[in-house]
Amino acid sequence: MASKKKAAEPTVAAETAAKEKTAKTTKAAAKSVTKTVEKQPAAKKAACKTSVCVEMSGLSVSVADIQNAVKKAIKDKGQEASDLKIYINAAEQAAYYTVDGEGGEECKVDLNTL
Repeated sequence: MASKKKAAEPTVAAETAAKEKTAKTTKAAAKSVTKTVEKQPAAKKAACKTSVCVEMSGLSVSVADIQNAVKKAIKDKGQEASDLKIYINAAEQAAYYTVDGEGGEECKVDLNTL
């Protein structure tokens, strides 16, 4: 009987060693897969371009064009603004503005010219 146990013991030891080797190989493969996935850069989304237009009585003007026209009018008058506010009057098809809280009838841009 003793000879059967001795013959079986090396087989069990060999199987255990083979299982441990397989487990180590599997862990190493899993680590390399994880590293590969981490190195891939994330896809970037394109920026959304936005424009705003004001439509009134057959006239269509972009808000950016109104802002640029008002800034040009201020520059042409030799003024500098730290606080600029623009008011659109649809009935008159005009943009009125104030520079640093001051404005008047002369602070006007005709939207039909844009």
